[in-house]
Amino acid sequence: MPQARRSFNDKKINQFWGSAMQRALIVDDSKTAQLRLKKMMTRYDLTVDVAFSAEEALGYLSYRMPAVIFMDHHMEGMDGFEALKIIKANPTTATVPVIMYTAQKGDVYVGQARALGALDILSKEVIKPSNLERVLASLKIYPVAHHEAVAIPVAAGAGVVTPLQPPASVEPNSESEKPHHDAAASSATTDFEEMQLQVARLFELHIADVRQQISEHSRYVVRRLSNEIEKAAEKEPKIGDVPLSVINEEISADSRRANRLSSSLLIFILVAVGLLSFQLYETRTALNTLSDDYNLLVEGNRQSQALVSSMAEVVAQSNKELAKTSLNSGITAAISWALDTNLQFEFNQAPLNEELMMQISTLVYRLASVGFEGIVELNIHRGNFCLQQASNGEFQLAAANTPADQCLLLADTTPDFPVSQYLSLPYMNFQDNAVPIKQGQIDLNVVSTGIGEPRVPYPENPHTVSAAEWNAIAAKNNRVTVDLSAL
Repeated sequence: MPQARRSFNDKKINQFWGSAMQRALIVDDSKTAQLRLKKMMTRYDLTVDVAFSAEEALGYLSYRMPAVIFMDHHMEGMDGFEALKIIKANPTTATVPVIMYTAQKGDVYVGQARALGALDILSKEVIKPSNLERVLASLKIYPVAHHEAVAIPVAAGAGVVTPLQPPASVEPNSESEKPHHDAAASSATTDFEEMQLQVARLFELHIADVRQQISEHSRYVVRRLSNEIEKAAEKEPKIGDVPLSVINEEISADSRRANRLSSSLLIFILVAVGLLSFQLYETRTALNTLSDDYNLLVEGNRQSQALVSSMAEVVAQSNKELAKTSLNSGITAAISWALDTNLQFEFNQAPLNEELMMQISTLVYRLASVGFEGIVELNIHRGNFCLQQASNGEFQLAAANTPADQCLLLADTTPDFPVSQYLSLPYMNFQDNAVPIKQGQIDLNVVSTGIGEPRVPYPENPHTVSAAEWNAIAAKNNRVTVDLSAL
C-alpha cells in the first residue's frame, strides 16, 4: 500500500510540473497589447502570465519555465533583444521558445531576431488569430476545440477514423471498495497541496538565506575597511620611505629661505612700481592733451558733416522737384497719347480684343518708363445699339432704314454687363506677363459701366431718327476709357 501511494504522488508531481510547461509568458510594458494577445490565447489550454519588463521576466524564469514566451522589443530599461540574449545564454532557459511580439518591421529586424534565437516574429499591428495559431501549432499547442477533434485509426486497412473517446468509468466491484477509493483520492490531494506548500517554503527559505548572506558579507566588508582605516591612522604617514615629519621640517627650512628672498624681491617690486607709476603719470598727461586735440577735431568734423548734410538735402529737394516735373510731363505725354488713340470696338467685337490690348500695352509701358507707380483702370462702356432678332434667334444691328423707335435696344436684351465676360485671353496673357505689372509698379484693373455713361447723348425722340443714325451714336459710345491713380 505505501508503494502504491508513492507512485500516485509521483504521478501528481509530474502533472504539477507538466502543467507548468503549459504556461505562456507575455513580456510587454503595454497593458493594451497584453490584453489583446491574452484575449486571443483564451482558445488554448494555457495559463497566461504577464511581465511588464524584461527584468521582471528574467526573475519569473528563475522559478518557472513556460511553454512559450511572447517578447516585446521596445520596453523601459532592458529591451527585447538583450533579454533574448540572456535567455538563450542560460542553459536552463535556452530551450524555451521565444516569439518576438512587436511593432518592428523589415527583413533586417527579422534576421537579427532569428540570429539571436527567436522562433518567430508576430506583428502587433496586423496580428490575427490565424498567425497565432500557426506559431503555436509549430510548438504542438492547439486550440481546445482541436484537441477534442483528434482522431485515431481503428483496424489496419479499415480506412476509417473515429474520434478518441474518453475511457469508460470503472464501477467498483463492491460497496466496500468505494470508501477505499475516496480515501486514496483525498490523501493524494492532501499530499499534492503539502508538496506545493513545501516548494513555496523552500523558495522563501532560499531567498531569506541569500538576503542573510548578503547582509553578513556587507557587515564583514565594513568591519574590515574600518580596521584598515584605524591601523593606517595609528602609523606615522610616509611618502615613500621618508617619514612625513622629516619632509615637513625640510619644507619649513625652505619656507624660511623663501621668506628672506621674498623680502628682497618685495623691495625691488616696490621700486619698480614707483618708477612705473611715474611713467604712467607722464603718459596720462600726454593722453589728456591728445584727447583735447581729438575733441576739437571731432567737433570740426561734426560741423563739416552737418554742412554736407544740409547741402545734400537741398540737392535732393531740387532733384525731387526736377524728377516730379519730369514725371508729370511724362505722364501728361502718355495721357495725351491715350486720348489720341482710338479705343473703340465694334458691336460684335470683344472690348479687350488683341488689337485694343496692344494699345493698352503701349500705354502701360510708356507710363512705366516715365516712373509712374499706381493703378491703371480700364473702364468698359457699351453702346446702346438698335437691334433686331435674326431668324436664328441671335441679335444683330437693325437695318439702316428702320425707324429707331421700332428697334430692340441692347439695354433691353442685356440688362447686366458683368466684368467677368470681358476678361479676354489677350487681356489675361498681358496681365500675367507684363513686366511693370509683375514687378508691382502698375496695377491693371477692369471695371464695367455698361450703357450708363455715354460720351455722345442719344436723341430724345427715337422716332425722329433711323437705326443707322442711332447706331452711329452707339458706336462712338462703345469704347474703353483709361483712368490713372498714382500711389
